[in-house]
This record gives sequence, structure tokens and C-alpha cells, in this order.
Amino acid sequence: MSGLDISRTQWAERQVEELLSVPLVSEFVFRGPKHNDPTEKEVIDHLIIYNNQSILISQKAQEDPDKRDERRNALWVLKNIQDALKPICGAIRQPGERPKWCEHPRRGKVDFPSLPPIVHAIAIAETWKPVDLRSSEADLPLDYMDVPITYLSINDFLNLVMQLRSVPELLEYLKARRALSPATLRVVGDEKPLFELYLLNGGKFGSCTELPDAKRATAAHSDLVEQALARNADYQFFSGMLEHVADCLAVRDPNYAAGLPADALHLFDSDDNRKNYIMLQELLTGLRLRERAELGRAFHEVCERTRGQAQCLTFKAAHIDGIDRVFLFVSSKGWEKPRRLAVVTELAGGALAAYKKRDCFVIIDRDGQHYDLALTRPDYVPTPNDEAVGEKHFQPLKMATIDISQL
Repeated sequence: MSGLDISRTQWAERQVEELLSVPLVSEFVFRGPKHNDPTEKEVIDHLIIYNNQSILISQKAQEDPDKRDERRNALWVLKNIQDALKPICGAIRQPGERPKWCEHPRRGKVDFPSLPPIVHAIAIAETWKPVDLRSSEADLPLDYMDVPITYLSINDFLNLVMQLRSVPELLEYLKARRALSPATLRVVGDEKPLFELYLLNGGKFGSCTELPDAKRATAAHSDLVEQALARNADYQFFSGMLEHVADCLAVRDPNYAAGLPADALHLFDSDDNRKNYIMLQELLTGLRLRERAELGRAFHEVCERTRGQAQCLTFKAAHIDGIDRVFLFVSSKGWEKPRRLAVVTELAGGALAAYKKRDCFVIIDRDGQHYDLALTRPDYVPTPNDEAVGEKHFQPLKMATIDISQL
């Protein structure tokens, strides 16, 4: 930390923000939202916004984690996890008290007249050894004003986010975790066997409610745990395809308008009022890990088909049960913008007609260098020409059904 003008605690908060911003997408991760009435005061360490709901994260890091022995480390965690709870309860109690704001690294100043409905709160403290919090359980409730509260080490929390990759999946894990015994819920720094058991059971804890039981089960089936972890790593890889696309949306190609027909420019936000890209990001971040992974796999396949080609265009469609949307993945090489735009517009209409969905989300890999994304209007009604295109290009396609109900 030498040479830095910030404390290790501040440094740790920035590191957590950066790590959360990778899978959860930076635009929905806010560090240190504040209010200014009567003086500037931080409301919470981290705020995650998802589907107009919020997750509160209160964080405590040690300035010198190596100086404490096991006993003193446990005392530090017990004290600081209680301190981490205080801003959580304050924010839950008065989410609309005073207008709030946050300086975001990409969005600039973002105002919050009130915090969106809070669906979960997480108190995290730095520890590299398990700490049992039961001696302070009276001061560490598992919910407050009907908002569930989870206690984790910083390292375990970040590992969960990096493994599960999406807010829906993280919330599903935390909800399933609530069925564990109160004693297990008040241990921080020993999450690995619980997460492995969750993967082993396909996204459930089964009948296990105690931490020692989870350790025995994962040890007895270590080979199956390794297989589950390998599957999850595969999901993470393909989910990363769409995470990368969502992240790239934040930066516009400076030459995006070059070669576009004049009548197509109105489809893009003006440079000084970009907002639709956040809506597109939100659609991607709202997907669960398996959903994002299988869509990412489809996008990867179309990109691979154009690898090494000088001029070509290939596409693939996918949809998810329960979501009234068809996804159209396109990869092109050497096609001029007007021609590519015309073909993709035709394919999007054909996909809507063929799959009978409300809208079509289009993701285009352009020459392996840029991405173009588009969403059709929800009130668009397919034309007879769309029906013909759908019958020609999508009806003959080979269909595959993939069960994504479990991890």
C-alpha cells in the first residue's frame, strides 16, 4: 500500500467495486452512494441495482490483516460485522430519506430520489479464517423489517459472485441458503463446502442444513464435486461472452455512423444522450447464469463459423421458455454496413414471425472487432414478408432443446 493516498479499507472497497463490475456489469454497481442533507454522508458501501430492485452491501476490511492471531481476528470480525450492520438497518429503515447520489466511473453522477426496493442485504468482513458469530447472535438478526440479511467474509462473497456471475443466480443462492440452520448462517469464512454442495445438488442444498454435514457430503463425493465445478467453469466461459458484449456497450465505436444510410441514423441514440444502451445491458444482466451461458454458447458458435473467412455472414436464433423474446446472433465478415443492416433487419422480422415472440434481441459480431446490438419494438407486427423470411430461413433450421433448470 506504500505510495497510495488512501487507506487499505478504501482500497478494498474499490477492489470489490471493480470485481463486482465484471460479471454484474459496471452500470448497475454503485460504490458509496451518499446524501447531502445537511452534510455529505455515505449511505452504504455498495449498492447493486437489478430489475429496479436493490441489494445493499456493507463492508469492513482490516488495515493490517496479518497482525492479529486467530483469537484477536475473531474479536475483530465480531465487532466489525456488527458495525457493518448499522448502515444496512439505517438504509432499510429510511430508503427514501433525503435524495441520494453516487459518482459512477462510467455514468457520471447518478441520482436516487429513493433507494429502489431492497430485496437483500449482505454484511461482509475480511477474514481468512472461519469465525463463529453465534456469541453475538442477538445483535446479528437474519432479517430486518422483512429484508433478509446474510453474513459473509469478503473473499467468500466475491467468490460467490464470480462463480454465479449474475444477480438472479446470486439471489437464488442466498434464498436457498436461508434454509440452513441459524448456526450455519452465523459462520463467516467457511462458505466453500456450502457452495460445492449447492453445485453438487444442481442448485439446491437438499436435506443438508448444517455446515459439518456439507463438509462430509462434499468430501464423500469429491469426484462429483469436481465434475460440478468443471460444468460451472464451462458456464462461466460462455456467460463471459455476453458479459463482454454488455461491457462493450458502454463505449461507442467512434465511427459507428460511417457508411450508415441516412434513414438508419435515427435508430441510434445521439452522442450526448446515450441511454438505450443501459436498457440493453439490463436485459442481459437479468438473465440467470445458465440462460446467459447457453445464449453465449450460441453466439460463440456463430462467431467461430466466420473465423478465417474473408467475407461471409452467419446467424443462429435461440429463445428461453418463459421469456417472450427471441435472440438472434449474427456474425459477419467483410460486409458493408448498409448491406448488413438490411439483411439483419430482414432476419429479425423473420425470427419474430417464426418464433411468435414479442420482440427480437439482435447481437452482431462485426468483423471480429465491434458489436452491434438492437431490440425490435414490442408493438411491431410481422408482415407477410416477415412470415416468408421466417419460413425460408428459420423453419428449416435444426432445433435443439436444452434443460437449463439446474446448475
